[in-house]
Amino acid sequence: MDHDQKPYNFIKEVIKKKELNKKDICIRIAAILGAGVLFGVSAAFVFAWVEPRASTAINGREEPPKVDIPVDEEPTPTPTPEGDVATASTSTPASSGAEDENKDISLLEYQQLYKEMLAVAETPKHAIVTVIGITNQMDYFKQNNESRKLISGLLVADNGQDLFILTEYRVVENVERIQVTFWDGNMVDAIYQKHDPNTGFTILKVVRSDLEQSTREGIEIAPLGNSYGVTQGEPILALGSPIGYSDSVAYGVITSVTNKISTIDTEYNLITTDIMGSKEGSGILINLEGEIIGIIAQGYSSEDNIITGLAISQVKQLIEKLSNNEQLSYVGIQGQDVTSEISDKIGIPKGVLVNTVQSDSPAMMSGIKEYDVIVKFGEDKITTLNQYQDKLDKCKPGQTVKITAMRKGAEGYAEVAFEVVVGEK
Repeated sequence: MDHDQKPYNFIKEVIKKKELNKKDICIRIAAILGAGVLFGVSAAFVFAWVEPRASTAINGREEPPKVDIPVDEEPTPTPTPEGDVATASTSTPASSGAEDENKDISLLEYQQLYKEMLAVAETPKHAIVTVIGITNQMDYFKQNNESRKLISGLLVADNGQDLFILTEYRVVENVERIQVTFWDGNMVDAIYQKHDPNTGFTILKVVRSDLEQSTREGIEIAPLGNSYGVTQGEPILALGSPIGYSDSVAYGVITSVTNKISTIDTEYNLITTDIMGSKEGSGILINLEGEIIGIIAQGYSSEDNIITGLAISQVKQLIEKLSNNEQLSYVGIQGQDVTSEISDKIGIPKGVLVNTVQSDSPAMMSGIKEYDVIVKFGEDKITTLNQYQDKLDKCKPGQTVKITAMRKGAEGYAEVAFEVVVGEK
């Protein structure tokens, strides 16, 4: 046997690596990228379709539409020609006045008159609610006592999901629970939305589905009227809690519509009546058409027992902003209109005279001072505080605006421009 065998190779081939085909690789990469883009787009469409429905299924609510309250235009006063007045006064027969004076009203007619006035209040009464602020307090014996404060509220808007209630912040401030009682006694919890430090008004929100069906069918959204046409001597009704207890009605007449209250960055017209009420009174003022023309605000009453309200036309935009939980712009001045008459008498330029500048306000930071007369907001001329407020309402907190004023110096009034960063109340 031959042990010296020679090695034998069965395979003499050498394996070589396949050369890379760059074209093939590019095609594959492009295919992968295309598939990725297609998948991403498909996923985005699916998410956009599924997300709101999934959110609705989980939370039971869609994003509700915003509250929209139409704003009234302030009419431009038009003087009546003297000839028209004379014609009007002479056109009425003298005998007509005498007949009216001799005509007495019977007790039955008097009673019927008040019944008709009360009937006017039926629709607005279903828009009035009672707001209850609840606080739990521990007494000396460590027993939990519930403290309740009550005030009237007004249903001002319904977006299909929530009801929005206008009331006063003083009753719901720092409370642990807020409840609302509706026209039929149905009581539900309410959610604080936002408040305005100027007026003390606040908006509460009630989930519509929390109410019983019969309550939902019977409620009314407040018929907000136009207070610009209100005149002295008109009959008026006060509803809510004008006398201090709920579900009350008081009758009277408007005694004044010319008084104004100046607050930070704005002013409001006051509607004063001859109705005797309570210092803690609340509610609404309505005309004989059943329209709400004022919100009772006893904090602005010159006398504690005279019912006074803020004119509704001037607070409509505020109600809308509070209902939508929008930011409230703030500069920080209190002022008054310099009319043509005042300007001619005293020599002050027409515009908005700054009476007070709030401490640490955007106005103070920008250099605005007392007795400056604001004549421009941005590039627009202004002559009244209402015009100033309208321009400010269109600004957002954090926005820088140019305010131009006339400042008195040694040689008279000179124009001064200020860069103001709008703040938030």
